[in-house]
Amino acid sequence: MTVAIPTALLWGVRRHLAAPHAQIVRLHRQPFPGGFSGSRFEYWHLTLRRAGIVTKLTLVYKQGDVAPGAFLHGAAQREAYAYISLAGLAPLTLPTIVAVHAPAGEIWMLPFPPAKVTTHWFAAWEESDVREVISDLAHLHAFFHPRDDVTHAWSWLQHPTGSDAERLVADGIEGLMHIIQTGQLDDSLTAERVKLLLRLARNPSPLLDVLNAGVMTLLHGDAGFQNIAIRKDGRQRIWYDWQLVGWGPPALDWVTFLHPWAYPEAAPPLSFGNMTEIYLQELKRRGLVIDPQWFVQQMDAAFIWRWLVQWAPLYGKYRQRLRPEVKVRLDHVFARLHWPALERLPI
Repeated sequence: MTVAIPTALLWGVRRHLAAPHAQIVRLHRQPFPGGFSGSRFEYWHLTLRRAGIVTKLTLVYKQGDVAPGAFLHGAAQREAYAYISLAGLAPLTLPTIVAVHAPAGEIWMLPFPPAKVTTHWFAAWEESDVREVISDLAHLHAFFHPRDDVTHAWSWLQHPTGSDAERLVADGIEGLMHIIQTGQLDDSLTAERVKLLLRLARNPSPLLDVLNAGVMTLLHGDAGFQNIAIRKDGRQRIWYDWQLVGWGPPALDWVTFLHPWAYPEAAPPLSFGNMTEIYLQELKRRGLVIDPQWFVQQMDAAFIWRWLVQWAPLYGKYRQRLRPEVKVRLDHVFARLHWPALERLPI
């Protein structure tokens, strides 16, 4: 059976090889498991002919048929546009993108070099790796502050605490109502917590006022270790999975960095307090000063805002996607990070 060669891929390969007459003469697709968003991943093994010579090229293909809900709405297209726009601009190492078909959320990239082991729950990182990644994130945030021109030029960016906030939290309200109606309460998600969370979801001003009162910058959106590949020699860090890229307070990115370190298996080489201190020091070194006490308040608001827009829909409205082993790990994270933040909120 003849497989149609996507036009975007052909032109991308030609640009990548600097070979305007190269042809893709054979294509073999090999699926492999992806993450939790619902995206589809495949290896595309290409046989090429250029100047009469036959060569091989393997690419990683990502197609963003993401999971339902407001939180990931438009995620595939955002990531595609992010790679187009951030290439050569962002002060981070991104995947080497060969081709993009943004309207369909299709991306073809080179495979990553051998990297240190990471899963959704664990990263085999040393303290020096953690420090370098924190420095990367601080560099990103300081570089794009206060580049407000980005928000006008990049209309595809998500604004999770701004223009998109109402749409995002509406899903959270539905999720919380579903939890109440179906009686899905337990030792982690108690009736008292659900009541308080629902109150905040219906009137999120105590959260948004804090989050929107300070610095705003470009956000990776999901800056956990599961989205960063560190070469085995530690000399390169590749930041990928930009589906939630947006514009907002850096605390919103920072809590996504801390989140996976709170899983039972994670065993971070530094404490949460030490990591936050390093992050603020790295921001200051790059000219962006944030008061530590104020940042702690923003972190508390960010933990709860993120819970409302991401986890409330999953625990309620889309409960069928929540596997038992994932829930156990998430409950552990909430006990360490989110529920203490909820108790500290001045509401």
